[in-house]
Amino acid sequence: MISELRFAKRHLDYLPIGVIAKDEADGKTLAGPFSGRIIDISITGACLLMTQVLSNKYHVFYSTKEKESFFLQLVINLPPDINDLNIPAQPVWMNLYQQDEVRAYKMGVEFMANPEGERIKQLMAALSRQQKKRAEWWLANSKRMIKAITPC
Repeated sequence: MISELRFAKRHLDYLPIGVIAKDEADGKTLAGPFSGRIIDISITGACLLMTQVLSNKYHVFYSTKEKESFFLQLVINLPPDINDLNIPAQPVWMNLYQQDEVRAYKMGVEFMANPEGERIKQLMAALSRQQKKRAEWWLANSKRMIKAITPC
């Protein structure tokens, strides 16, 4: 039996985001934006569902791990509470997800922002307002995929 090692509670969600690969050393954008969805989230990280992971030879997972200064910037919009909130993150793992004709990638990311900091507190507060509604929609519309997606 595998025991759960996470210390932060995960919340099922279905939130659209943008993902931009950046270089912290010079602030340059390396690739993106890629579109994705947060499918579960905690104060320390998230599981992303992405249909595209490659852009002009830049792989959002593998290329980002090539240099310590490379990171992913998650761009989150949740009007009216959040507009263009940027959360820096590092990719941790990635798996292929395939169901019938649907092919996507699940990617776990760890937030680089302080879990007790204002950005994460603002994000979690805004998410909690409609999280149950989005989670119920996701569960209702993805029953075939839930086994492959949960837990992330």
